[in-house]
Amino acid sequence: MTPTNFDARSGLLAVDDSIAQTARSWSQPLLTAAGGDVRALYVYGSALRKDFDPARSDVNLLLVVKALGQERLDALAAASARLPHPAVGAVGARHRPLILTEEQLLDSADVFPMDLLDLARRRALLSGEDVLAGITIDGADLRRHCEYELRTKIVGLRQAYLQAGGGPSTAQELTIRAASGAATLYRQLLALAGQSDEGRPEALAEAVGAAYGVPGAALAGPFTARGESSTPEDTVLTGRFAAFLAALESLIRAVDALAAR
Repeated sequence: MTPTNFDARSGLLAVDDSIAQTARSWSQPLLTAAGGDVRALYVYGSALRKDFDPARSDVNLLLVVKALGQERLDALAAASARLPHPAVGAVGARHRPLILTEEQLLDSADVFPMDLLDLARRRALLSGEDVLAGITIDGADLRRHCEYELRTKIVGLRQAYLQAGGGPSTAQELTIRAASGAATLYRQLLALAGQSDEGRPEALAEAVGAAYGVPGAALAGPFTARGESSTPEDTVLTGRFAAFLAALESLIRAVDALAAR
């Protein structure tokens, strides 16, 4: 399994009309504030996936501008302050805008390959030009970023466990916390392996396990813990946490080994 490069030629997708119309309307104050500097407005992320649930997931927007000097930044900040946001806990999708300059976006593929890969492989253009069409993600950069994220995760979990004094309740809390961002990381690992990244989080974990020779059930531990309606016995809590850490270690070794191929 050798890391390969990824380009954005096939990543431009259609988006549901209702999502597109709402996103254009919501982001109009930002477009007005950006004025003639607007290069593109995209929807990306979970809104373009088959399992998108507007009651639970955000609509991620990317506004690309030519320049972002202080005057333009102030105008966009004033416009952002006037944008409507659902109250915390309210049902309904929230729009999450990211504003980048074109230069910043196109020159950062080597340091943010995981983030740019999401855009390269799955994006919908709402207005402007598809400035991402020519971007390329180097497979070696993606491998390195994936390994960094894995190592950061395991160090953080161990450190938090030590600082909390350990124990079953801490193991359970940290296992559930590890679910945050895990599905995104698993998708990038599957892309690195040249495999499809569709499916629910548990299925992604199993697919990553199969691709890298790691127990998929252990990688799915955070999602299992998050979805439980009752708390299992202490031995289950500590055992699941230990299995997840062991699986991360095995996954790190597998991803690290790709560098030599």
